[in-house]
Amino acid sequence: MIYCPEVEELCLIIRRTGEVGEDGHVSVTFGQLFETYVTISNKVVGILLRARKHGLVHFEGEMLWQGKDDDVVITLLQ
Repeated sequence: MIYCPEVEELCLIIRRTGEVGEDGHVSVTFGQLFETYVTISNKVVGILLRARKHGLVHFEGEMLWQGKDDDVVITLLQ
């Protein structure tokens, strides 16, 4: 399935910067992702929410805030 270019790019960045866990999924913290992605787009939270809506990523909470949620783990599901 093809998603918007921003979501596809976000998933690619998670794959490149994250680590593979025991479950085989790639994960990265929000802080790591924000530092990497903010140079590309300041809409990282909105894109993350869109990716979660499509079942591509998982993270706890309804919203992510820079600083407060830097340790929240974002897991790539596909």
